Amino acid sequence: MFDLDKFQEIWQTITRNKTRSFLTAFGVFWGMFMFIGMLGIGQGFENGMKRAVSNVATNSMFVIARTTTIEYKGFNAGRYWDMSQDDIDILEREIPEIKTITGMTMYGSHKASFNDKNCEVSVQGIDYLYYQIDNQDITSGRGISFLDVAEKRKVCVLGNGAADQLFPQGEDPVGKMIKVGPVYFTIIGIVKPRGNINFGGDARTTTFIPTSTAQQLRGGGKVVDIIAIAVPDNIKIKKIEDKVRNILRIKHLISPLDNNAVMILNIQEMFLMFNYLFIGIASLIWIVGMGTLFAGVVGISNIMLVTVKERTNEIGIKRALGAKPKVITRQIMMESLTLTFIAGFMGMFFGILVLVSTEQITQSSDSMFTNPTISFTIAIVGTIIIVLSGLIAGIIPAKNAMRIKAIDALRDEK
Repeated sequence: MFDLDKFQEIWQTITRNKTRSFLTAFGVFWGMFMFIGMLGIGQGFENGMKRAVSNVATNSMFVIARTTTIEYKGFNAGRYWDMSQDDIDILEREIPEIKTITGMTMYGSHKASFNDKNCEVSVQGIDYLYYQIDNQDITSGRGISFLDVAEKRKVCVLGNGAADQLFPQGEDPVGKMIKVGPVYFTIIGIVKPRGNINFGGDARTTTFIPTSTAQQLRGGGKVVDIIAIAVPDNIKIKKIEDKVRNILRIKHLISPLDNNAVMILNIQEMFLMFNYLFIGIASLIWIVGMGTLFAGVVGISNIMLVTVKERTNEIGIKRALGAKPKVITRQIMMESLTLTFIAGFMGMFFGILVLVSTEQITQSSDSMFTNPTISFTIAIVGTIIIVLSGLIAGIIPAKNAMRIKAIDALRDEK
């Protein structure tokens, strides 16, 4: 049960020297404030990074054709080569680990216009399987379908940024016809990207059309610029990387030693690298934060030692009047705990307040810093750390207080 009189006595003892108590408590306050602040900042960068890549399946890879760098079978180095739908069919047939495989065909940047409004867009050809690798939010209408690709329809899915520029009055774009470059397309959907990974430009101003339509407009047959591959969650992309490279090298007469000609972007490894990075950052934050907080705790322990020394007369008289050792120990420990808890709790409170304010500022932006908050679990852990710190800070002063005897008090009084 809470004893108000005891608390008032402890508080009066703590505030007996206000300047000393404030300076000592500030060390704990600053340590907890820095600890909470660094945790929130680290979480903010982690959230922002994860949001930036949240649109791409974590178990995916992208294959891109690049110029050769080694002479091979009569072909000079620096040769350009193209991938095609035939390559997709071969890879799917030869590599059973593949779950989803699809091609992307770039149609370049063009001016899109509707009535008197226009904007610059990048045009990409995709098929219905693409959405299994690039997770996009269709906010209106629908995405590219199997029939759109099979019939080479002149339809498009418009990025939300381009839609806002072409239809600024809030008019529903679905069903409207826009001109992209020299070709007219019917808008079948509006897409809002989840992340920032996109090939060929900003996903918000990208116009997606059927792959077959893009190939027809380019006059390049079945050429695809990028092959996207996804595997089941229990399979590592690294396992099939060499298989993909070898199959493409053999088919296109590329040297087995040419590692530049077939470029592979392994998203799975990228996510793994991010996870290791965030684990390292979190570990560093805990080490620095705990070190700063420990410095504050040492300060409180030292000031409590000085306080015990100054109160030799008081403590000795209490011992002479029959005060039990546990009473003296409990009083010193409670004083240390109270000072540490108040300073630590205030540091946590202001740290969370700063993080909440930062969240309000950054929540509307698309920066790599998002939602810099701490979890309820971390708040509980922080509270436990504060209590333990207070108890630890009072252990040595409490032991010193136990050594004080009545005779020492009388000698000190003289």
